[in-house]
Amino acid sequence: MTKQEPSTIGDTPTASLGERATPKTALTHVPCAYCRGTGKDRYQIMSPLSTCPVCHGRRSHELPSPVITCAYCRGTGASPIGARNPCLACGGKGVQGRSPESSPCKACGGTGRQGSTGFYCHPCHGSGRQS
Repeated sequence: MTKQEPSTIGDTPTASLGERATPKTALTHVPCAYCRGTGKDRYQIMSPLSTCPVCHGRRSHELPSPVITCAYCRGTGASPIGARNPCLACGGKGVQGRSPESSPCKACGGTGRQGSTGFYCHPCHGSGRQS
């Protein structure tokens, strides 16, 4: 039996059978401020060869990239195109009945729209954030 490799669509890996697709957190490499990216102890207290006590000689730190709200979906993760459909009970008017007895639609709360289509935002892959 051979192991299946995860498939990719564009640059985005998709889940193989039985796995759940989760976006990987992008990491940013930042030079160590204590040793200024040299990896050596600035003050050479123990010896001239001692490593930086903060980065342990690695010269940089890996930090998660800052979270930026997706401008396309405004952080909701749902596609804004057709994201809300007209209410079926009131036909998108927001009121039920004929005037003067009309009252706000109970199904949509008077907004005339209801529910989400369930389509995810393609630029942020439904996460609501971009890096």
